[in-house]
Amino acid sequence: MAEELEADDNAEEPAINRSGLVIENRFEILDLIGRGGMASVYRARHQQIDLNVAVKILDGDQLTKRDVARLKVEAQSLNSLFHPNIVKIYSFGLLESGEPYIVLDLLEGQTLQALIEKESLLPQLWLIEAFGQICSGLACAHESGIIHRDLKPANVMVVPPDEENSFIKILDFGIACAKNAKGDQRLTKKGEVFGSPLYMSPEAISGKEIDHRADIYAFGCLMYEAVTGAAPFIGNTVIVTYLKHLQEKPKPFAEAVEGLVISDELESIVFKCMEKDPEKRYQSAEEILVELKACNVDKG
Repeated sequence: MAEELEADDNAEEPAINRSGLVIENRFEILDLIGRGGMASVYRARHQQIDLNVAVKILDGDQLTKRDVARLKVEAQSLNSLFHPNIVKIYSFGLLESGEPYIVLDLLEGQTLQALIEKESLLPQLWLIEAFGQICSGLACAHESGIIHRDLKPANVMVVPPDEENSFIKILDFGIACAKNAKGDQRLTKKGEVFGSPLYMSPEAISGKEIDHRADIYAFGCLMYEAVTGAAPFIGNTVIVTYLKHLQEKPKPFAEAVEGLVISDELESIVFKCMEKDPEKRYQSAEEILVELKACNVDKG
């Protein structure tokens, strides 16, 4: 699938049947892959070349003109990126009916979120390789001035390895900006604060200007969840979760999961990514990648 869309109990209207619709005189929609709270994803075929793609159509009534303008800029920037760990975006535009759409790689696999929920504990060697590939993709985007804003396990796809053993694809760079869902801390909050509460940096929560180091904080939260099976800070409400990000330290791995034995180096990397003060975190994804490659997994 192109991506596994998060379930939304509040989504009452079914996806529109768009089979046969041709976008840009080249992308013919074949069938629906999935629907989430803010978008539907369809399988499509490029009519001129032998290429199947995914078309993600966003609910236009949930986006402001400013949202759409930002999506266009992000899509144009990502279109110029060629990296094995970032999903390829081919095109962006507006349907005649006004809904924004994005044409992207059709991926077969599952989200990291689904994998975490399915497996009790993921192998440490696999985790370090996966984290390294996420870092590599982030480094490429950050070098081009692109901040993800909503990095989380649901926005990372695990796909069959290619000839270079790339099996991670990062989704939704700056384009998962839409829905404000009461009680669902995995969905993005609408407005000027972007991101999911479970992975949001303290500076973003405080309404401060963010930079690429907010992605590094979210990456720390993602790694913590992948290692332990649970996000580091989970409150009964979004506000309580925010307060935990601002005030609490994450539990050591051995306390989060009784009996868990993990590399000291890996735990140190995760916790440094999650420093409250951006100045105390790693200052680039490249720095994290270097330390991940040096991890002594024999300890875990």
